[in-house]
Parts: sequence; C-alpha cells; structure tokens
Amino acid sequence: MEEPRWYQRLLATLWHYLPSLLVLLALALLWQLAVTAFGVKEFILPSPWATLQAFFRPNYQWINNLLATLYAVLGAFALSAVLGIALAVVIVWNDLLMRTVMPVLILFNTLPKIALAPLFVVWLGYGIWPNIVIGTTIAFFPMVVNTAVGLSSAEPDMLDLVRTLKAGRWQVLRKIRFPNALPYIFVGLKLNATMSVIGAIVGEFVASERGLGSLIISGGVTMETPSIFASLFLISAMGLALYGLVVLVERWVAPWSLREDAAT
Repeated sequence: MEEPRWYQRLLATLWHYLPSLLVLLALALLWQLAVTAFGVKEFILPSPWATLQAFFRPNYQWINNLLATLYAVLGAFALSAVLGIALAVVIVWNDLLMRTVMPVLILFNTLPKIALAPLFVVWLGYGIWPNIVIGTTIAFFPMVVNTAVGLSSAEPDMLDLVRTLKAGRWQVLRKIRFPNALPYIFVGLKLNATMSVIGAIVGEFVASERGLGSLIISGGVTMETPSIFASLFLISAMGLALYGLVVLVERWVAPWSLREDAAT
C-alpha cells in the first residue's frame, strides 16, 4: 500500500534536514562533555542539560514571556511587511517619487535603531508597542528594497504591450508588476522574519518588563546563565519557525521562485 503524499513529503523533509540535525546533536554532545570534563562553572557556561532544566523552573514564567515576545515579533513582521510593500509601490509609481523617497529611506536606515529606542519609549510608553515599532524600523527597509526591485524588473516589452492595450497604471501594477515581484517580495519577507525577531528583542532590552529579552537582561544581572541560553534557544526557534512559515507560503503562492533558486 502506497503511503499518503503528505507522509512522503514529511519523510523527504526529515531526510533533507537530517544532516543538520545530526550536526546540532553532535555539537550539543561535545558541549556537554567539554563542560563536564573541564569543570566549567555554570554561571560562566552552562551545560545543555542545565539549560534544559531551566525550562522547568516556574519562576521564569516561560509561557508569559514567550507570548510577549511572540506578539511583538508578529506585530513587527506584519507592520514592516505592509509598510514595506506600500512604500515600494509608492517608490516605483514614478521617477520623481523614487528620487524623493529613496534617499530619505536610506538616510533613516543609516540611523542606529538602538539609539532611537529610548525615543519610542518616551513617545509610546512601556509595553508592547515600542517593541513592535523598533522591530518594524529594523525590518522594513529590506522589505522596501526587495519589493521595489521586483516591481521595477518587469520586462519592458511586456509593459509596452499592455500599454498599447490601454491598460492603466493600477492594471499594470496588479497584472504585471506585482506577479513579477513575488519572488523578490518573499526574499524580503524571509529577511523580515529574522530581523523582526532581532528588533523585538532589542526593544525588550531597552524598555520591557516581560519577554525573552527581559529574561536575558535579568539573567545577566543575577548571573543565571542557564536562563539566558534557554531564552536564546527560544528566540532562535521563533525566528526559524517564522522563516519556515514564509517558505511554506511561498511554496504555495509562488512555487516557481523556489525552482529558480534551486536552479541557480
């Protein structure tokens, strides 16, 4: 009896990533053996076992802190994606807007976002919104650039053809430019997925009483390094999961872009 297609895909995915998983397990084993053999103090470098034990300590309130960071990451991801695509459309609408808006965006992107974080706290107060805004300021620029490049890279012959058919700007954007830009948009979303996590954690470093970033700060003060490593593990898993979600959506919406990446 032939296995279901979803089961075959699951096995193929597991087999594809098996070498990476084995390398990670080997590194964790070497880490555990090195810490044990050399008697490294836990506050300097905790073992993987000590890091795993930190997940079962209720005083860290893992669920509440994980959800707080997750809300900030998803908010930054969604807001930067919407703003990035909208600004890219504005930029490619005509050459004057591109010459006007793009230098301002480049100038804003050169500013160190960590220096802007206290201003967001003053303007928005403590809570989740400063973290979302900081994450958005870090993540939206690659979204703008990649989407603008995709919208601008439509074939000139195709654009000339639809213009001879009296197609309006909105029709050209919807029928030609946007489908052509989908692979570029997903590249921006993949970058957005990781940079939103970074931005949200930076925001929690500056002004937050909850979240994984706050746990890292408090762990550094109290020298509870197992909680720091456990938080870093959750942050990495969150970014990887969001990146994987973008890849799954891309596989469904624009599978040809994945084939092009594999060919190159």
